[in-house]
Amino acid sequence: MKIPYLLIGLGFSANLAAQQGNQDGLFALSFEQLLNVEVQAPGKFSQPLDSAPGVTTVISRNEIQALGATSLMDVLERAPGLLMMGSFFYPNNLAVIRGLQLTHSNNEVLLLINGRPVRDSFTGGENFAFYTAFPVNSLERIEIVRGPGSVLYGSNAFAGVINLVTQAPESQGRVKAAAGNLGSQELQVQDAVLGEDGFVQWSARFYQDDGWRFDALDNNGNPGHFEASQQNHALMVRGEWHDWRLNAMNLVSEQGFWGSVSNWQGPAQDSRQVRSRRSLLELGRSWHLTTQLRLDTDLSYNASRFSHYNYNANSDNLLFEALLDYDLLEQGRWLLGGTAWRQRVSTEPGLADAPIPTFSRTWYSLYSQYQTASDGALNWSFGAQYNKVPDVDANYELRAGLVYRLNEHSGVKLDYGGAFRAAYGVETHFNLIVCCDQQGNNTGGLRGNPQLEPERISTINLQYYRTTENSRHALTLFHSDLSHLVSRLRASDRVLDFINMGKLYSKGLELEGKWLFDAGQVNYSYSYQHNESDGIKDYSLMPNHMLKWGLIYTLAQDWKLGLQHSWFSAFHSNQIRNSNTKFYNPEPSPYHLVSLKLSHDLHWWHHHAELALTVSNLLDEEVYQPEIAGRTINSHPMRSGLRANLGLTLSW
Repeated sequence: MKIPYLLIGLGFSANLAAQQGNQDGLFALSFEQLLNVEVQAPGKFSQPLDSAPGVTTVISRNEIQALGATSLMDVLERAPGLLMMGSFFYPNNLAVIRGLQLTHSNNEVLLLINGRPVRDSFTGGENFAFYTAFPVNSLERIEIVRGPGSVLYGSNAFAGVINLVTQAPESQGRVKAAAGNLGSQELQVQDAVLGEDGFVQWSARFYQDDGWRFDALDNNGNPGHFEASQQNHALMVRGEWHDWRLNAMNLVSEQGFWGSVSNWQGPAQDSRQVRSRRSLLELGRSWHLTTQLRLDTDLSYNASRFSHYNYNANSDNLLFEALLDYDLLEQGRWLLGGTAWRQRVSTEPGLADAPIPTFSRTWYSLYSQYQTASDGALNWSFGAQYNKVPDVDANYELRAGLVYRLNEHSGVKLDYGGAFRAAYGVETHFNLIVCCDQQGNNTGGLRGNPQLEPERISTINLQYYRTTENSRHALTLFHSDLSHLVSRLRASDRVLDFINMGKLYSKGLELEGKWLFDAGQVNYSYSYQHNESDGIKDYSLMPNHMLKWGLIYTLAQDWKLGLQHSWFSAFHSNQIRNSNTKFYNPEPSPYHLVSLKLSHDLHWWHHHAELALTVSNLLDEEVYQPEIAGRTINSHPMRSGLRANLGLTLSW
């Protein structure tokens, strides 16, 4: 009975898109500027979307604000080919691009802030603090590159890269306060100080709620529940002075979670919390050696603090990067860079022993890329990166691409990209042996392997795009081959060892576009993916189909509507990966996520204000996902039902 919502909505959207009335335009920029925006992530310098290599989607500041979002997770859910989920151990931790998610660590995707990677050497993908705590109102846009990016960015730029670009400094400050059901409370503040030679801007966010009811049978078939509460804090500071730049960030997220295993036995459920703190301190400088040659240097410190009742884990990361950027003007752009990443990982005992002994190591890389910029129909790019990880042989990744303009409005992109994901502390140094039975034998455990080779991926993208006066559409076909996948194999002493085992291939298509009209815009996307490993189809268990559309519309003077509808086909059964899976909970089924924002602009004492009602999961869907961490049971609840909040934003 929910399919009519989609049909009615699409018809309503098409009708609105056809309207070209005399209403005030919603956008400050021209349609052409909005459709062919400048992007940074695909080539590591600013260039128009149509001429940039690779497959990139941009979520603009207007879309973020007009469609409404409580968190970065809500915003990313709308992107083509992207799914947001988690596990019983890592709630809200996964941004899944093109269905490539093999564990519950988010180490197939690399996060950037203003083009700079944020690193974690403990798991490489403990990201839920970003997805739940990050102050989304501080963003200018989000660039999502689907496909490998390791040639420019190194490990984790595997299935894709997500670049969070913060707003340029403004003389206007803003504060937002909101509250809603489930005890939700939110406060966001941002402001800036501008000077002739630079600026300092800052943003802060606080969010908490009492949680939604997580109700499931555990791996022994016993019933139980808990309230999936959360509390998030964020503080970001950004400054520039002449050619110097400074970025600082501290994100803290504490979430109620099921536990380290899918079992109700153990510590009292109301004491089970998982906590993550991700911190960044970055200092960079640009050296203008000539009018066309620039040297960028960057030194950053990334810290990760992860804790739950069993143990605490600490990851300290010092990253240095130097980049020569030679702008050859009409001829092209040449980049030459190198990085050094110093890692230190340690753990502290809780109810269990510390699972990882303290260790340090350094990863190195060298990379180069050349991209032409002629006025002709054909442009090309080529890049390579050399990487050296301790204890394993060096690896090389290549990238090549063609962009061919068919005419003024359309073109074709063909690119090949290789990428890698090196093993992290959990995989290389974890050492927790469970001993012993009555005969003195081990009963289980997990053992790291410092000789793990990096996981590898190679992807071919073929895209056709067309941009008209008020619309942009793109169709992409992709094929990926993955190898040296990190898996677990039980040894003769009953301990699970990390090993490189198995291959996977993935293929699919993505159709996306947007129409702009005087009163707003309509976005749409459809994506399909299929993957197979050693003859096992849909090995990653992710949905094969996703259909999404969104509407932004000016209803009347000072009234705006934002409506988003996303449909996902069903996850696949855990039995694909584990024949002994116990079917205790409902099997995952297709689901719809509908969100709505209705806002009214107010004008108080020469200040601008917005009063907004935001509703997520409007259809109050019960959504189940496969239990992807242990795979002993078939499924568990994935997210909250209907949420609503009322917020007031004031600018000064």
